[in-house]
Amino acid sequence: MLFSRFDSQTEKILVGIIVGLAVTVLVVAILSVNQVDGFSAAMSTPTATKTPTKAATATPTASATPTETSTPTSTSTSTSTATPTATSTATETSTPTSTFTPEPPTATFTPEPTIEPVDIVASEVVTAMVTSESPLTATLGISQTASLTNTTVITPVNTPTATFTPAPRTVQVPADLPDYTQVEDHFWFGRPVLPELSGWGSYYYPYGTNARGQYFWHYGIDIAASQGTTVIAVGDGTVTHADTDKLKVLGPWPDFYGQAVVILHDRRWQGLPVYTLYGHVSQVLVKQGQKVKAGDPIARVGQLGVALGPHLHLEVRVGAGTYDDTRNPDLWVKPDPGFGVVAGRVVDAQNYLVPQQLVTLHRASEPGRFWRQTFTYPDNVVKSDDNYYETFSFSDVPAGDYLVKTFFDGQQFTIPVTVTDQHTSFALISPNQPVPAPKSIPIITTPSAISVEDTQTPEN
Repeated sequence: MLFSRFDSQTEKILVGIIVGLAVTVLVVAILSVNQVDGFSAAMSTPTATKTPTKAATATPTASATPTETSTPTSTSTSTSTATPTATSTATETSTPTSTFTPEPPTATFTPEPTIEPVDIVASEVVTAMVTSESPLTATLGISQTASLTNTTVITPVNTPTATFTPAPRTVQVPADLPDYTQVEDHFWFGRPVLPELSGWGSYYYPYGTNARGQYFWHYGIDIAASQGTTVIAVGDGTVTHADTDKLKVLGPWPDFYGQAVVILHDRRWQGLPVYTLYGHVSQVLVKQGQKVKAGDPIARVGQLGVALGPHLHLEVRVGAGTYDDTRNPDLWVKPDPGFGVVAGRVVDAQNYLVPQQLVTLHRASEPGRFWRQTFTYPDNVVKSDDNYYETFSFSDVPAGDYLVKTFFDGQQFTIPVTVTDQHTSFALISPNQPVPAPKSIPIITTPSAISVEDTQTPEN
C-alpha cells in the first residue's frame, strides 16, 4: 500500500511539473513572438521619405487591439511631409502581421538660397549650379524633386576679347622732348646687393606698374633676397636718413617702408640732386650724416612696412628726396656685362601717351612667342626719365635682336630692336610720329618700320 501511495504522489508531482513547464514554455513563446513582431515592424518601418501605398493589415487574436502611431524616425533626411511609421503596437498576446508594398521612395531636396546674378570675369563662363548639402543615399530612387531656382546658364556680361580695356588718355607728348636717338645713358649705380647675388629687379612688378591691379603703383624696383642679406650703397654719397619712417614720412604714408636708408649722392644730374632709397630693411648699419662709398654695407634685407616678404625695394629720386620725385631705376643701375635695357614710349595718332598698355618683348628668332611682358605707366602717377621720356622698360635683357609688340586702336605694331652690351635700346611706337635717324655708333636701334599685323596670341 505504501508503494502504491508513493507511486500516486509521484505521479501527481510529475504531472504538476509537466504542467508548470508547459505553461512556462507557452509564456516564453508568446513573449518571444511579440518581441520578434515588434522588431520586424521596426525593421520594416520606412523613413520619412517613403510613402507606402497600402496600410498595414493586422490579424490579431481575439483580445488584440493594434494601434498605428505616428512616430517619425531619427533617420529622416528631409523637412517634407512626415509620413508616420507603420509600427504595430499590440497589447497582451496580439501577433500582428504588417505587409508593405512600398513605391519608390521620395527624395526631397532642401534647395540652397536663390543665386543672384553677379558680375562675371571676362575670361570665365559661369554655370549656376544648386546642390544639396545632405547627399542622398545611393540606393534611393528619385520620384519627385523640389523645383530648383536659377538653373539656367548665366551669359557673361563681358565677352572676353584679345584686347584690354583702354585707360583714358590725358597726357600729350611735350613738343620739346630731346631726340631719344641722341640721349646718353646715365648708368651711374651698381647693384645694391653683394656680387654673388644677381640684384635684378622683379620682372612681374617693375617700375610704374601695379602687377595687374594686385599691388600699389610701383615707384621703384623690388630685388629678391633672403632675410638678412647685406645691402650695399650703389654709389658714393651721404646718408640723409637711417631709421624708421614713422615720424619722417618717406612714402605715401608713415611706416610705408618700415625702415629705410636714404643716400644723397655726390654726383648731380643736370644740376639736380640724386638720391637712392633702400626700403623695408630689417637692420640699419649706418647713421644719418655718415659718408659712404659704393659697395659699403648700409643695411640688411627685411620685410618691414608694406612688404609681403623679404626683399629690397630700391628707388632713385631726382631733384628732391620726396616720393613724387622718383625715376625708373632700370635706367640708372648699370646692367651686367652682356646685358642691356629696352625702353620705349607708346603714343597714339593724336600724340597722347597710351597708359596701362600691354607691351610684349619677343626674341627675333621666335616672333610668335613673347619672352617678357609689361605695361606702360599710368598717366599722372609716376615720372619718366627727363631725357628718354619712356613709358615702359625691360631690364636685364641679354644682348641680341628682339621685337617689341603692342596692340591698340585696332592695330598691332611691331618694332625691331637690337640690345647692345650695357646700353639702352629705345622703341618708339607711334602710328604717325617721324622716326629720327640713328647715331653713327648707335647705343639704340631705332624702329625701321612700323608694321600692322594680325593679332597674335602671346605665349609664355
